[in-house]
Order: sequence, then structure tokens, then C-alpha cells
Amino acid sequence: MSGALFRNTLLYMPAQVLGPFVQFAVVVAWTHLLAPAAFGVVTFVIAAQELTALFGIVWWSLYVLRFRQRYEGIDEERFRAMDVRMVLYGSLTQVAAAPFCLLAVGMAADATTTLAAAAYLLTRLLVVHYSEWARSQHRIRAYTIAQFAGPILGSGLSVLALLLISATPAVVLLTMALGQAIGALAVMASLGVRPQLGRFDRQIFDEAMRYGGPPLIMSGLFAWSAINGVRVLVQVGAGVVGLGLLSAGWGLGQRVANFIAMLCTAAAFPLAVDRIESGDRKGALEQVALNGTLMLALLAPATVGVAEMATPLVNWLIAADYRSITIFVLPLSAAAGAIRTYKTHTADQAGLLLERTRALTVSNLADAALTLICAAIGLAYGGIEGAAAGCLVGTVLAALGALVYAARWLELPIHFGACLRIFASVCAMLSALLLTPEPQTGLAIGLNILLGIVVYGACMFALFPQVRRALLARLSARSA
Repeated sequence: MSGALFRNTLLYMPAQVLGPFVQFAVVVAWTHLLAPAAFGVVTFVIAAQELTALFGIVWWSLYVLRFRQRYEGIDEERFRAMDVRMVLYGSLTQVAAAPFCLLAVGMAADATTTLAAAAYLLTRLLVVHYSEWARSQHRIRAYTIAQFAGPILGSGLSVLALLLISATPAVVLLTMALGQAIGALAVMASLGVRPQLGRFDRQIFDEAMRYGGPPLIMSGLFAWSAINGVRVLVQVGAGVVGLGLLSAGWGLGQRVANFIAMLCTAAAFPLAVDRIESGDRKGALEQVALNGTLMLALLAPATVGVAEMATPLVNWLIAADYRSITIFVLPLSAAAGAIRTYKTHTADQAGLLLERTRALTVSNLADAALTLICAAIGLAYGGIEGAAAGCLVGTVLAALGALVYAARWLELPIHFGACLRIFASVCAMLSALLLTPEPQTGLAIGLNILLGIVVYGACMFALFPQVRRALLARLSARSA
């Protein structure tokens, strides 16, 4: 692991760990405080934000993350003015999209809920965009502030409001928007973003569109469909209650994968950008490959652990109405999320780095088509559980195709030896867990998780001598 990646990963870790952990806990709490129909509406709006933001500002945020360095110096103010104008346009799209999100799940778009959805979508857009600004400048403190305020403050307020006010989607979305607004204002102040209308710059806009305006929007649309299209299929086939029952396991499984991935991805891509901007193409791709190997080392044991511990975890954490379906859906969702996350942060990031955005669009189109076709077949023959299983099958096929393309045509290195050692360590961990009785209490679940971590860590320590030597050297330096 490079020193810069190791250092920045550690500095990003508080924001990457605490925020998603709180969100995971809050989703569990929502299953106890919200009826399945209301839970389905809230989780759909949260998932839909990723889709609405595509047409608002995501493509521009990716341009900022990739090319902002080129505007440092005399063009800094010009670029900032254009950024403010693009954020204004993006914010208007979120307000316009709010009623359509509610109509998509068959909910009457009353004024209060529409206002709450619009506030959530808009504030989430601001937090995500200016977090990317901070990340592009390696402003880790500003990034951490943004990541803390939304998930921790907003999600915490939502639970309190559900207990004190009423258990409705509007209450959840409004309180989460309040927390996100505080985070957005804080990170904007830290970055020196001034309240102004900004100025539209045709030259910058054309350059951003050439990089991938339409391709990145379409690519993001297909990626969203691959991840969340199953929600729409189930809502059409089983109604909003079926959507709520699916969303508990599907949402939690996806959050597990995202949480694990964010431990090492926040620092990696900006470092790869630094290298390719300095002319080191091979080094930039190696940086992406290194991040992929690290991610696999975290995703693989977490996914297998969730699958093996799904029944006791769900029985201990989730409300009774959701349990039977969640026990089946959770491990499938975690596996699909892990596979797609690995693909996104290896093959897809290599495409972004090398400006192959059209190829990225084709890859995500194939992903969406395979996933939705397999999910529709699964829903027809196996209900909600079949739809989740179909998503996993489609995800595996799409990821294999994307990785073959990246390795063959983009020359992305794949560390097969390291992958085999990771899988060997996972097998050892799984064997240890299978030999223990199924845990029934929170303490027993915690001990089983600790056992898996110890066994996996010991195997990795034994099978990766370079990592072992590096860790021992750091420990020796600290003790000295």
C-alpha cells in the first residue's frame, strides 16, 4: 500500500465509518417505527435521490472531481462561479422531481410530503456535491463535516421525530433534510463557497459535456436501474407493502457493501487522478487496482459473514413483520452490492480515469438489462425472494464482462495471486463460523463476529508477508 493512500484512508475513516454505521442503525430502527408501506415510501425516495441527482448535477460533480486541478490559479474564481450556477440548476431539478418520486410508488403527492421530499432531495444534492469538491482538493476535514452532519444529525432527528410527532414519511424526510442542510452549509463555508447566482461559462460547460455529460447521465441511469430497478418491479408486482418488505433486506444489504467500500475508496480515486494528471498512466491504473484489491479484502469476508449470520442478525435486529423475507433477501443483496461495488471501483473507475465514458455507458446498460431481466424472471416464478435472487445472477454476469473489458482493453492490472489468498482466508473464516453453534443473543452474535475477524485476520497476516512486514515495521517505529 502506498504511503499516501494509507495516510489518507486513515484520515477519511471517521467520516466513512461513523456516518454509514448510524444510517444502518437508523434503518433498523425505522423497521420498528414505520409500517411497511411508509417504510417503502421513505426508502424509495432515498434511493430515488441518486436517480434525480443524475439529471441535476452528478455528471458535473464527476467532472469537478476529475478536472478541477486544471483550473487552479488564475481560473479558480471563474470555475467557482460556474460551479455555483450549475448547483443552482441542479437544485431546481430536485424540486421538480419530488412529486414524481411520490407518484412512482403510488402515493398521493400532498403538499406536506412533496415539500419534505423536495427538501430531502435538494439538501442531499448539496451535501454530495460539495463533499466531492472537498475530496478533489484533499480537504478531509471539510469532507468529514459534511458526512457527519447528514447521516448522524438528520437520521438521529428522524428517529426522535417519529417518537414525538408522527410515524409518516413527511416527518422522516423533513428531519433528514434539516440535518443535511446543516452539513451542506458547514462544508460550503469551509470551502469558501459564497452565496451568489454565479456565472454560466460556455467554454467550461462544453468541456464538461465532452467529458461525458450525456454518457455519464445515461451511465448513471443504467447503474441506478441495476441497483434499484428491483424496487420498481416489486412495487408494480406486489404493491407498496411488498416494496416495504423487500426494502428492509435489500437496503441493509446494499448499505453493508457501500459501508465496507467507503473505508478505502474515498482516498484512492483522487490519488489516481494526481498520477494520471502528472502523466503516469500505468501508475494511475495500478492505484485503481490496488484499491480494488484492498476493497476485495474487506468486501469478501463481510459478505460471507452476513450470509452465514443472516438468520440470527435479522431475528435480533429487525421487526417481526419484515423478518421472513429479510432473512432471505439480506445475504443476496449484500452479495450483489459487494460485486457491483467492486466493479464500480475497479473497471468503472478505470474508464472514468481514461475518459472512456461511452464504454462505461455500454457497460452499465448491459448491467441494467441483465439485472432487470433476471429480476423480472425471478419475480414471476419466485415472488420477492426470486426477484432478489435474479438481481444477483444478473450482477455477476455484468461484473464479469466489465472486468474482462477493463483488463483486456484498458490494461487494468488484476492481482490474481492476492485474490486467491483473500478467498483462502475467507474459506478459513467460514469454516470456523460453521463449526460454532448458531448464536441466539446479541453477545453471542458479537463473539461470532469477533471469531470471524480473528481467523480471517490471522490468515491474511500469514498469507501476505509484505503486509506483515509493513505492519511490524510501523509497530516497531511507534514503540521506538
